[in-house]
Amino acid sequence: MADEKQKLTTKQTGSAAPTPRSRIPILFQCIAVALALMAAVEYFKYGTKINYEWFHCTPIMEPVGTNTSVLKIWARGGPSCDKRGEYKTILKRITRDYEPNDQHLQFCMIENMKVDPIHYPLGEDKGEPGYTAYVGYDEDEALVQKMCKDSTIFHM
Repeated sequence: MADEKQKLTTKQTGSAAPTPRSRIPILFQCIAVALALMAAVEYFKYGTKINYEWFHCTPIMEPVGTNTSVLKIWARGGPSCDKRGEYKTILKRITRDYEPNDQHLQFCMIENMKVDPIHYPLGEDKGEPGYTAYVGYDEDEALVQKMCKDSTIFHM
């Protein structure tokens, strides 16, 4: 009777560790899932790179004069590029491109009141920008003040 109990307990518990051969299909499944996820991420990145204008605002910078650091900056883009998106894009570009440790920086943001806050007609020209900025170092202070006219000029 004791022998039967011992046989039953060993049969029930059995060998707990699977053999290495039985783990190979599971390994291939995990690798296939990981590769599929990586491919999906790369395809998404490729698609958004091709259609960058649709997803983001792109800053457009134009020099105001010759031999000057003053730039006129505005933004263009897809549906996410409303007035708020333009404002954020312009400020990001100003803080990235100009180094306030070299010289003091001054800029102004001029809002176009004729443009609605959400102004992204699909498949059409967007018309005028919602915000325009003029930015330059202190060495070009007179030109910045001339371009900004009555707008508030910020200093960094």
